[in-house]
Amino acid sequence: MNVGVIYACLLALGVVYALAAGALGWMSDLGGHDIGIGAGGHLDVGHFHPVSGTTIATFITGFGGGGVVGHYLLRWPLLRGLLLASSSGLALAAAAYLVLEVIFKQTQAGEEHPMSEALGREAEIITAIPAGGVGEVAYLIRGKREQAPARSAGDGAVPRGRPVVIEKVTGNMVYVRPKD
Repeated sequence: MNVGVIYACLLALGVVYALAAGALGWMSDLGGHDIGIGAGGHLDVGHFHPVSGTTIATFITGFGGGGVVGHYLLRWPLLRGLLLASSSGLALAAAAYLVLEVIFKQTQAGEEHPMSEALGREAEIITAIPAGGVGEVAYLIRGKREQAPARSAGDGAVPRGRPVVIEKVTGNMVYVRPKD
């Protein structure tokens, strides 16, 4: 098989993948972010991983495109064409990685807050807390309504709709007392 045909097929494969991914939402996973609770109890979203489906597909597209340019337009020998294809693929994959990393950081920037910011806030019981059990509260933080599992700081049950104050935070669990 002619090397130019291989380059063209890789370019076509990358373009078809991008179109299908855009139409079907395959790329919405952003290639695998790690999500967990970081130091200080805040949401730690992690970073976009450089080796992901998105960057690999972008590399294949760039590799094919660079190879087509080197082979058909510049009429370079195989080794120079492979060098151009490889550098094109790496450059496009790196650009895709950087763009997605910036986009992800920007869209998540307003979402993160340390759970410690919930301390002392007024909240409302949205799922009753049974004696010794777990319910759920809703509270406002940074202008956004948040929800968290909750336990009573005392021994008794707390009914739904009751205003409370968040007295303690352990992990993502809040401990509440009735508002005076």
